[in-house]
Amino acid sequence: MTTEVVPGVYRFFFTWFDPIVSFAGAYMDFAARDLVINSLVPNAPPCNPHYAFIFQRAGGRMLSVSFLSGALLRATDDLKVWKYIQTAILIIDVSTLYSVWDALRVQGRLRFGATRSEDWGTVGITLFATVLRVAFLAGVGYKKRPLDKTE
Repeated sequence: MTTEVVPGVYRFFFTWFDPIVSFAGAYMDFAARDLVINSLVPNAPPCNPHYAFIFQRAGGRMLSVSFLSGALLRATDDLKVWKYIQTAILIIDVSTLYSVWDALRVQGRLRFGATRSEDWGTVGITLFATVLRVAFLAGVGYKKRPLDKTE
């Protein structure tokens, strides 16, 4: 009989990279709202304080992702738990990619030359994470290991 273990590249990415990036995103949502807006809307006016709650809610969600990735995934090797967490975060990734696409579409900036490094940074990090998450969920890179007879 065999069991699957989480491959090292996924373990590193999901328990180190994800929590750090998510925490940084949460910080920006709470403390650098204008930077968040200007990262996808060039020359945007300052953030209206009446809309701060939107950023605070997004920041709270990012803190949750940071905690789940940095703490829960380190506390268990249960592949089912890992897959549930990655599926939930994949939903966030897909909605993020859609929202970036829609923001660029509304601004008429979907052309390659109309995008900025800030746009590519957001898309690049999220797309990389999305591809890695999909590969993890599809079982790419898994190795089967024999179960110890005492297990």
